[in-house]
Amino acid sequence: MPIVECGYAGVAAQIAPLSPSDALVRVGPLIAVVISAHPTSSPTSPLTPAAQSAAQQTFVPALIDTGAYASAIDDALAQQLQLPIVNQRVVVGVGGQVTLNEYLGQILIPILSTRQYGTFTGAHLATAGVGYRAILGRTLLRDCVLVYDGESGSVKLAR
Repeated sequence: MPIVECGYAGVAAQIAPLSPSDALVRVGPLIAVVISAHPTSSPTSPLTPAAQSAAQQTFVPALIDTGAYASAIDDALAQQLQLPIVNQRVVVGVGGQVTLNEYLGQILIPILSTRQYGTFTGAHLATAGVGYRAILGRTLLRDCVLVYDGESGSVKLAR
């Protein structure tokens, strides 16, 4: 079973003075993923080494969020990749109610040979300046093992 240590890639300046456990609280665990418009093969077939190699060229950081039901991608990234808009949905959060686009695409975690294909809400992550471009929710994490060690600031993800 492949295991990956999740870190804080792309947000080092925010966490430099913090201990690993404090950094985990402030930033949360991040993992490198690939967002793409089309599956590298059929959604039910295994991720091949060739597909993994191609996918490893376009990594973006993603937050592992056990509080999120579904995964989401950055709206600006979805537009840049020209992902098709398939729907809109009303989302309610601490900032109130907002209507967001839903895009058809896939999230790949090449290091774990796993992916999720389907519709993803286009969250305004880049404009919020959070340091990640996707959120991995429970619909993706249900096929994984997550070890969260808050005391040491270590998070491991396996499949």
